[in-house]
Formats: sequence, C-alpha cells, structure tokens
Amino acid sequence: MEVYLLRVYSLVAIALAYMLFDVFNKRNVPSYFVYATLAYGALLTVLYFNLYAIGFSALIAVVVLALGYIVYRAGQLGAADVIELAALSLILPLQKLPYLVGIPQLNLPFAVSLIINSGIAALVIVPIYYIPKAFSRRGKRSRMNFVDSAITKKNMFKAVMVTVAYLALLLLVVFEFGADNLGSALILVLLLGSVGVILFEDPITSLMVERVSVDKFEPGDIIAINMMTKKEVLEIRRRFKGFGGLITDETIKRFKEKRFRKKLPVYKRAIPFAVPIFIGVWISLFLGNLILLLIPV
Repeated sequence: MEVYLLRVYSLVAIALAYMLFDVFNKRNVPSYFVYATLAYGALLTVLYFNLYAIGFSALIAVVVLALGYIVYRAGQLGAADVIELAALSLILPLQKLPYLVGIPQLNLPFAVSLIINSGIAALVIVPIYYIPKAFSRRGKRSRMNFVDSAITKKNMFKAVMVTVAYLALLLLVVFEFGADNLGSALILVLLLGSVGVILFEDPITSLMVERVSVDKFEPGDIIAINMMTKKEVLEIRRRFKGFGGLITDETIKRFKEKRFRKKLPVYKRAIPFAVPIFIGVWISLFLGNLILLLIPV
C-alpha cells in the first residue's frame, strides 16, 4: 500500500512539474527533466520485482512511445508530452479502482484512462478559455455582432450534426445500458465542449496562432495548416517536399537554406497539453476511465 501511495504521489508531482514548465517556461521542458522522469518511471517498474509485471509495464510504455511518436510526427502532440505519458504509464501501469466511484476498471492500462480523460479535459478547457477571450478582444460595437461574424454556416451545420449524434448516444446509454447521472452528465459535457469548439473554430484558432518568420521557428512548433490557403500550402509543398505541420531542426534548416521569408501561422499561444494531462491524472485517480461511466459494468 505504501508503494502504491508513492506511485500516486509521483503521478501528481510529475504531472504538476510538466505543467508548470510548460506554462511558466514558455512551453519548454528541460531535456534532463524529461528523461529523468522516464528513468524514474522505469525504476518504479523494477520495484515490482516481478518479471511479468515489469514486462507488461515496459510493453505499455513502448506502445505509448510508438503511438505518441506517430502523433508527434503528425504535428498533433509535443515530444515532451509523449514522454510524459510514457513516464506516467511506467509509474502506474494498470488503472486501479478509483477513489470516488466503485466502477471496475477491467484491468485496463492507466495510460488508456489518462489519454482519454486528458482529451476530454482539453475539449472542455479550450472553449471555456478561448471563447470569452475572443469576445473580450472585440470592441464594444463589434461584440454585439460577434456571434454572427464568428460562426459560419458550415460550422453551424457541423454543430447540429454533432448535437444530434450526442443526443442519440445519450438515449442509447441511458435506456440500453442504464448509465447513471454521471454518465449522462459526461455526455452533456462532451456535447457542450464539442459544439463550442466547432462553432467558434475560427476565433479560437486565431487566438492560438501567431504568424512568424522562420527566424522565430522552434523545433516542436506546429504550423496551423488549416489557417493557410490552399494556394499557400501547395506553393510551400512544391518547394519543400514532405512539408507538414511539425517544425523540426531539419525544417528550419531547409527553410533558411532556401531563404524562405514568408510568415506562417504557428501555434504559439495554444494551451499546453500538459495542462489537460495534469487534470486527466486527477480524473483517472478519482473517477477512473470516464468512458466506463457510460456503460456500467
């Protein structure tokens, strides 16, 4: 029990440290800290003193790193975030019975709960943080027309379709699977978060990005390709084969060699994913895998 508490305290402490580095150190997590957390997770894995448990924990971490690398190369996640998830999965390989609810966790890996819960947290945080900020940046006169100018017909249609899908899911889990109030509340939270992100996609994205020149590119930055015109994307891809969303050392080198001067939209002001991960750790410890709330077992 004492070792398990050590694992729990370690989860919270390490997730908190990653978040503080991301928020207060301009999204830069020191390499020594990143690899130290991975080594610490490996040490706690060895403390199982059981070859099966050690092998299982190592396998989960390898899968997290492999899948995370794919997502990282696609420009959807930072390298430090991937290693953080792997380190946390080493510290606690299996999802234990949560503190607040007695729902069995089906021996699922803790990493699965953490990734799902962190994604849900991000879906809720983004509209709550960015929509009021987008509204406050408008002048008093334009605030009255903010909704009309921000919401496109295309996004309105998508929001309606998503709403219908979530309501259908709500009816299914309530009447077919007997989900309780927590499960119903989760679907409503997902519905509100999804609709908020879809309806205000353009103003939210504009707040996340900043148009910068290659001199201000940093390895790990992500280019907001959705904020570029098709002509801009095609032009760059003709000059730079394999151009994608992720900025690497190689990307910066190639752009500088060809004296690329145009400013590109880069996610410089997006909420660091370490914030949802920190929230996801707490949710996983106290409520478990949130998806299991929809289908009581």
